[in-house]
Amino acid sequence: MQVKDKIQLLIPFTPLIVVAIVLLLRPYYLFPAGGDTEFHLARAREILQNPFYGLFWDSITYYPLGRPVWHQPLFNAVYAGLWYVGGVRFAESFLSVFQVLLTVGIASWFANREYGLFAGYFAGLFALAVPAPSTLTAAIPAAYIPILAVLTIYYIPQDKKKAFISSLIGLWTHMIALFCFIPLYLVDNYKDKTNLKIIAILLPFWLFWAGYWVYFKDKLVTGGVFYTLTHLKLVPPHPGSYAFLIFMTVFIIGFIGLYLLYNSNYRQFKLFTTYIVIVMFFSLFGFNGDFLRGFQFAALPMAILSGFAVERGYKYLYKSRSRVISSAFLLVMIFVSMMGAVIFFSYLPNQHGKGWDALETPFEGEYAPLKEYIENNTSPDEILWSDRELAEKVAWMTGRRVSNGLYPDNTYGGTRGFVDKHQDINIYQDDGYISINDLNNNTLTRIKLATY
Repeated sequence: MQVKDKIQLLIPFTPLIVVAIVLLLRPYYLFPAGGDTEFHLARAREILQNPFYGLFWDSITYYPLGRPVWHQPLFNAVYAGLWYVGGVRFAESFLSVFQVLLTVGIASWFANREYGLFAGYFAGLFALAVPAPSTLTAAIPAAYIPILAVLTIYYIPQDKKKAFISSLIGLWTHMIALFCFIPLYLVDNYKDKTNLKIIAILLPFWLFWAGYWVYFKDKLVTGGVFYTLTHLKLVPPHPGSYAFLIFMTVFIIGFIGLYLLYNSNYRQFKLFTTYIVIVMFFSLFGFNGDFLRGFQFAALPMAILSGFAVERGYKYLYKSRSRVISSAFLLVMIFVSMMGAVIFFSYLPNQHGKGWDALETPFEGEYAPLKEYIENNTSPDEILWSDRELAEKVAWMTGRRVSNGLYPDNTYGGTRGFVDKHQDINIYQDDGYISINDLNNNTLTRIKLATY
């Protein structure tokens, strides 16, 4: 193979190489990022402590009632396994980096193999143009559903065994998978015997998790089926809106790619359309008002389709117009894709401005003194109470069960009928300090949050 050919093979994966370098230079993943990360750290900690029970019930928060697991447990089980092997920082870092690299890599790989060199290059960059960058940078199961869906779409026509494996992993990863994987096989060809066999094998797992949430639906506070539709969280007027605007540009280009696919590969068109429509529709009914989740689930397929549109557009202009026009088109697409990448990188958590020297800092960051106090002054089976903001943090840091867990803004996601109850140890946060009070509200100690 000549040097020129080797360079051409690398071009589609240039975005992946660049992203890997940036993630090495900006190791944002050396600390937890809060929010969803705290939730999954708590779930992983519980699985470590009680592997079987922890897979199917959350008892480390909301003591004494606990609550049904909010997602299928595969992601959190992997999290726990990595934690056991290499520690919590290793688990967090591995999953955070892996999902970003996998997202970009799968986009370039799929588009390059199916549509061409330019398609692979632009798909990799467009994969960074997401409406909510935090959901791609934080280690969460939702980040893996688009990846598994794209793999399923790719393999259904080519390798049914691999398609089945990616679908099965999806069904054990996130609740949205219950709606979007089995329909892919029906839309592809509901008369195909192999497709029907795969559905028959997947169906028991589907029934298990569908039955799980139907059985426990009255245990969780969700606000009802239409809660998200009536409490939509619109894009706020801060730089985050730029991420959404760039994403919408990619989204529109993706629709052009979808139209082109209709005329060139109808089978693939059906699969992509089915997945995109399903995830966007059902995301309007179950994410606490966060309608961006639907767009986030569709972002990777639309990035691939956008890459396809750029490939076709460039070739058309090059043949029918001129090199100048086709080159100008390519430059515009490069600008749009680079804007998405720059905005994405600007949203990487700063982590106190530290680089790899942050390894000298405890993973718990400023809350390390709180963890140390609890571990030194309470027993592993002791029940604690804390402010809502600290409940999941205390749970994953210490493994202690916490009589709280409600989110600061409302009770969405909580156990119906749950009332938090003060314990012998009660934890409050106030103006840079942690107050540890006894049952009678007498202050036992005040801990200053660490500064690094």
